[in-house]
Amino acid sequence: MTLESIYYIGQTIAVVAILGSLVFVGLQIRDNSRAVRSATAQAVHDNYGAWYTALAGNEAALETSAKAFVDLDSLTPLEKQQFTCIFMAFLSHHQNAYYQWAAGHLSDGLWQGWEALMMNLVNTPGGAAFWAERCYVFGTEFQEHIATVMQRTPDPRAKAFGVVPLNEAGSREEVTG
Repeated sequence: MTLESIYYIGQTIAVVAILGSLVFVGLQIRDNSRAVRSATAQAVHDNYGAWYTALAGNEAALETSAKAFVDLDSLTPLEKQQFTCIFMAFLSHHQNAYYQWAAGHLSDGLWQGWEALMMNLVNTPGGAAFWAERCYVFGTEFQEHIATVMQRTPDPRAKAFGVVPLNEAGSREEVTG
């Protein structure tokens, strides 16, 4: 065996090793993408869960929220401040979830459930009025998405918090911002 033959065998082994390394890196990237999607979904779910749990644990806040979703103008100034904090937190969580979904980090199946929750809240008389009043603080793309959600016909069984009836589709045009 000549020195040149040994050189070519070494080069062949090096090419095979490099290809093997590239396959390994590709598999690691795919696994990492799955892990990122899973962690993102869990974080979004935790945000929604924490919001609902905190609200459920505070009877006054829950009562104020239910009252606000029926008629935003019926709130006292203190109740309006409380509701603004409560619903802005939910809207912020939802905006984050929307952008994560749009970036492909959330599955369509999970997103559909969270979008239905949003529809249940912004399609109430008070939710629509609040959105019209505060939508300017959110990104343009998210504002357009919510406007689209508000024009859809909600499920006939849908009620915010299980008790507040929703508006009918198309009756919110003056308050969609």
